[in-house]
Amino acid sequence: MRKSIVSRFSSAINILIMSSIAFLGVFFMFFAGKYLRTDRMNTLNSCVVNAQQAYIESLRTDDLSTDEKRDKLRENLRLISNTTSTKLLLADENGKCLVCTEDSCAHEGMFVPESVILMLSSTDKSVSIDDSFANMYDTAYYTVGRAIRNARGDITGFVFSYSDDTRTSDFIKVLVMIFLTCAVIMLMISSIVSVFVTNRMTTTLQSVTNAAKKFTQGDFSARADMGGDDEIAQLAYTFNQMAAFVEKNEKSRSSFVANIAHELRTPMTSIKGFVDGILDGTIPPESETKYLKVVSEEVGRLARLTNSMLDVSKLESGEYQMNARNYNVWDTIATVAFAFESRIERGEIDIKGFEPTKVMVYADKDLVHQIVYNIMDNALKFTPRGGYIGFEIIPDKPSGFVTVKIRNSGKGISAEALPYIFDRFYKEDTSRSVHVKGAGIGLFIVKTLVQRSGGTVTVESQENEYTEFIFTLPSAVSQKTVILPAINSVENSLKSNKKKKSGKKNKKSE
Repeated sequence: MRKSIVSRFSSAINILIMSSIAFLGVFFMFFAGKYLRTDRMNTLNSCVVNAQQAYIESLRTDDLSTDEKRDKLRENLRLISNTTSTKLLLADENGKCLVCTEDSCAHEGMFVPESVILMLSSTDKSVSIDDSFANMYDTAYYTVGRAIRNARGDITGFVFSYSDDTRTSDFIKVLVMIFLTCAVIMLMISSIVSVFVTNRMTTTLQSVTNAAKKFTQGDFSARADMGGDDEIAQLAYTFNQMAAFVEKNEKSRSSFVANIAHELRTPMTSIKGFVDGILDGTIPPESETKYLKVVSEEVGRLARLTNSMLDVSKLESGEYQMNARNYNVWDTIATVAFAFESRIERGEIDIKGFEPTKVMVYADKDLVHQIVYNIMDNALKFTPRGGYIGFEIIPDKPSGFVTVKIRNSGKGISAEALPYIFDRFYKEDTSRSVHVKGAGIGLFIVKTLVQRSGGTVTVESQENEYTEFIFTLPSAVSQKTVILPAINSVENSLKSNKKKKSGKKNKKSE
């Protein structure tokens, strides 16, 4: 059975807390017991010193009888005992107990073990006595003893201070109970907090899991709930970004299938209809040439669509090898403009800003040709008769890029469509004529080629006024501005054709 993250995390936290509490408890009890015992031994040692002084003072008193001296001494020793919560015992030089501060004491008259006498006789300091008094006490005691010496250094007696171990043990037991109670409370609180925190974290993870399950079932609109700003929230955010990308690609795929089906079905239906008409005699022999030309145009359309698809496939797979070099970008623009000369004349389109100068870029000449060709082809499709197409090239040495602008008049592109204009197979029917043929791949290829060349591409449009495509290319190391005769001849050719067209229009008007 799989364990949830909540149970695993809670178990790990509880084990960690219990281990920490156990370690802290052992550590705390050890040092607490050691401190209490040390403090008690210091107190006993102080009592021994005070009792020794009281005994010496009693020996100096000559006006009291022996019994009176003993009673007086017992009274002084009991005062010391009561103030320190200890017991005192006084023995003579032979180890016989003379005075004891306990109530109903049975120690008087008993003899201190000989081993203790020998231990105390060998030193002038207080000595801690462990189990040597076991025959004198019924319970465990802390005991400190000291030999009493006169001025000549002779031993005149022994004094002992002792205290039972029950008070220290009881105090430690109380500490243990308090510590365990606090530990249990802490463990309960930590368990509740860990479960709450883990549940809060796993809620986002569960949301991601549920969204992923919906994805596997084909629901690409599923999104994970995001909360907070931690790593898990970042995971949910990243997942949602991925989901949006997948949904967009899925829509693009569906649109691709629909567009391809439409783009293939229309010319193939035309081709089949015309060929069948020729074969069954519906189309008379004298009209066969006319309809075979239509068939040829449709086949060319299919070939262009296939080539575009192959270009997209090569670009996306990275099969195309870049061949970048320094060259004049106006060469490409002039070549493309000359290639579209017949279409420009048929549409009576005016060319603006065609003032070729030497502007060097570092790029693949074939790729740039395809970029300009696709933009020009798109511009010619949507420029109305009598409109214009304008060119502008801006070298920018500080940025290291050359900006190319191609503008055409016309209906423009709506603001809603601008963000999607470079998407694959995207078409905006509201701004494009339904009679214009295309698969919506050209601008996607433009964006891909510009990015492969190291530049950027954008589009600006004002509805019913203009559309302008702007792309950048890396500039060459050095740039010179000179008029090129070859390009100038192309410009003159375009201008002369424009003049001819104007002349024809004037004759017709006459």
